[in-house]
Amino acid sequence: MQLSISAILKQVMLAMSASIGYLTIGLVRGFSSPAIPSLKQNNPELVPSEDAVSWISAIPPLGALFGSLVCGPLMQNFGPRRTLLISTPVFVAAWIYIAFSPTWQNLVAARFFTGFAVGIVLPSAQLYVSDCSLPQIRGMVGSLPALFMAAGILVAYIFGSFLKWQTLALSCAAFPAILLCLLCFLPESPVWLQGKGHFDKAEASLIWLHRKPNIDETEMGTVNQQNNGVTEDKEVISNESKDRAEIAAPLWSKQVLVPFSLVVAILVFQQISGIDSIVFYTVTIFQESGSTLGEYAATILVGFVQLIATIISIFLIDYFGRKPLLLTSGLFMSLAMIGLGTYFYLYVRGKASTLGLLPLISQLIFIASYSIGYCSIPFILMGELLPLKYRSLLSSISGAFNLGSMFVVIKTFPDLADVLGSAGAFWIYALCCFISCIFVYFFLPETKGKTLEDIQRYFVLKFPHKKL
Repeated sequence: MQLSISAILKQVMLAMSASIGYLTIGLVRGFSSPAIPSLKQNNPELVPSEDAVSWISAIPPLGALFGSLVCGPLMQNFGPRRTLLISTPVFVAAWIYIAFSPTWQNLVAARFFTGFAVGIVLPSAQLYVSDCSLPQIRGMVGSLPALFMAAGILVAYIFGSFLKWQTLALSCAAFPAILLCLLCFLPESPVWLQGKGHFDKAEASLIWLHRKPNIDETEMGTVNQQNNGVTEDKEVISNESKDRAEIAAPLWSKQVLVPFSLVVAILVFQQISGIDSIVFYTVTIFQESGSTLGEYAATILVGFVQLIATIISIFLIDYFGRKPLLLTSGLFMSLAMIGLGTYFYLYVRGKASTLGLLPLISQLIFIASYSIGYCSIPFILMGELLPLKYRSLLSSISGAFNLGSMFVVIKTFPDLADVLGSAGAFWIYALCCFISCIFVYFFLPETKGKTLEDIQRYFVLKFPHKKL
């Protein structure tokens, strides 16, 4: 099927608008790296101990875990678009609360609520984009949220290099407000509308996206009219509903639990790679490494490389597929973590005098490798592998696992570094990256270019459900 320019533009526009939610997630992730040094310099009473610092840095994923669990029922009842809308006032209020927090406990509570909003946005924005995109460009369009997340981290690094932490927080509040305005002009997910029996609205949503539905009159109660410039869509509503009726299975069946387990595993591997230890503690890592490059300049460079690598991944994902990029990503992430650990091992023994740029090079390789694979593909797979019938529920649970593991990684990094040394902590992350490559190679199916129904049918045929 040949895609029209208008269809591609509409779907890219929708994806970019929804992805502002991921840009705000990037701001949450990147905030503490420049904000913690600013807090220590300007408001030391708000960071009375290293334990307070670890809670300020690590609490958003814990809040996101709870937000993700709430997201499932919200998407089930209101749809992904309106769920995104619900997150925006929470985000705005939380950022303002951060800026005016009088104690470190209030700051932790405010960061918790930014995380809660993250938990709502994380599954809903990705599923919204997947539902509204054609299979031929789903990889490219589905990578846009990750690109905007990388942009959000870079914005936090740049703004944080010259703004005090309070001003940085207030600046971050502007982005969810923009998201709120844009969502008012976008349609609801056609997949969710069809699942709820709103066939006329689902047809209107597809037409807005320039995806012409071929709706069966007896099934939908309406006859589809010809529309100039609207592209024929293979994933038509009538076929979607028939496919789901044919391959629907109980929640406890293998054809549901196996793809769910694959999604959970790849989302957990994304976090135990150590990515958020790098993102949340980038400035601190450069300060402790004795890098010859200024820590803020190095941090901005890391964020910039992540953004560029994520842009490149958009053009690679539908060409090479999901598995090759994940394997490449995991392998080079492992090598980068080995390099970073080796530097710290030699540094504490006074043998790293000639290796001043190794921390920067290692982090650049790590972040670039992460960006071409593990940054976006796990979330794309969440929108592709999970069965359509249970996707709202399972995506929220999957997101909870992802965010829970993020909290554990960020909270334990300082303690892990104290017990094992920074070298030991980075070597453990390197091992996790290598294990993820083994998992991807042997267990993960390729989904490039396949419709959501084709992917679901793969698990149905592989794990047929036997009725009692």
